[in-house]
This record gives sequence, structure tokens and C-alpha cells, in this order.
Amino acid sequence: MILQQDLLSLQFYKKDKFTGSFRGMRYLIQKSTENGSDIFEIFTWPGPYNFASTEDSKKTKKTFPFDQESLGKIAGYLNDTYESGKDTWPGGIF
Repeated sequence: MILQQDLLSLQFYKKDKFTGSFRGMRYLIQKSTENGSDIFEIFTWPGPYNFASTEDSKKTKKTFPFDQESLGKIAGYLNDTYESGKDTWPGGIF
């Protein structure tokens, strides 16, 4: 299970992106700007390859407001995404 504290702090995302994995599901979290507002962009895809080496057709994207509260929602989203797509993840030790 991915916990909110696993996703680092809001301050981290102001300067860098974060990649992680959970039982074959890879994910990337980064700050972006949409319509003049800061947002979180979350991408998920099946492992074992990194973001740049994975076909765009295998990636899904979701956005959240860029605030502290969203980190808990992102953790929940990642867990839900893992559960709903168990058959698509390679199920490794990534």
C-alpha cells in the first residue's frame, strides 16, 4: 500500500519530480501548470521500464490541485489504480 508519507512533501515537488513503483505499477508525480494554476500531474504505467522508455499508449494521466491535501488523494488514487489494474501490472519486485 502506498501511504501519503511515501510521497514526500509539497516542498519537494516545487523543485523536482518523483518516480516510484508498487508491485509492477510504476508512477511519476510532478508539478506542472495548467491554465495559469499549479497542479500535480500523476502518470502510471506498467513496469519494468522507466517513463521515457515506455510507450505513451501504456501511460495514464490524472491531475490534482497543487496543495498539501492532494498528497493524500494522490496516495488513494495510486492505490485504487493498482487495485483496479492488477491484471495489467507485471507483478514484479520493482
